[in-house]
Amino acid sequence: MSTHRYPASALRGDYARAGLGLALTLGPAAMVQSGSGALWVLLPLALLFAVFALRTLGRQRAVVELGPDGVTVSGLGRSALRWDEITALRLDYYSTRGDRAGGWMQLTAKGPSGKIRVDSALEDFVAVVRAASDAARKAGLEVSEATRANLGHLGIVLDE
Repeated sequence: MSTHRYPASALRGDYARAGLGLALTLGPAAMVQSGSGALWVLLPLALLFAVFALRTLGRQRAVVELGPDGVTVSGLGRSALRWDEITALRLDYYSTRGDRAGGWMQLTAKGPSGKIRVDSALEDFVAVVRAASDAARKAGLEVSEATRANLGHLGIVLDE
């Protein structure tokens, strides 16, 4: 069994964005009169940044345990997936630049026992993707062409 976590360095930027967003929304909200229409804009935005901060905390606390029988993701919550029950696999790529040079990948695997979702900031993300794709191959799952292409970018071929 192997254990994987999100490194602190991968989360610093998200914490900085959440903190800056909260400062830029809650700070002005505290200075605006209580009946002001500006509160209708600032407070929902502050809530959005607070949820983003909590999501980042969840990723910081997340522990991904990868074993021969399945994968478990625990942190603020817990989800597990048995490999012999996998029913769906997706590997998505989200580009941050027009030339697709920057971005991240997100793996989603589902089964009746649960669903896991991890992104490429996870330590040894490729090992988790490889285990999930091996399970999908054994189960004879059909995956989208986009997932096949993204697996190929990681050097993983489903049809061997």
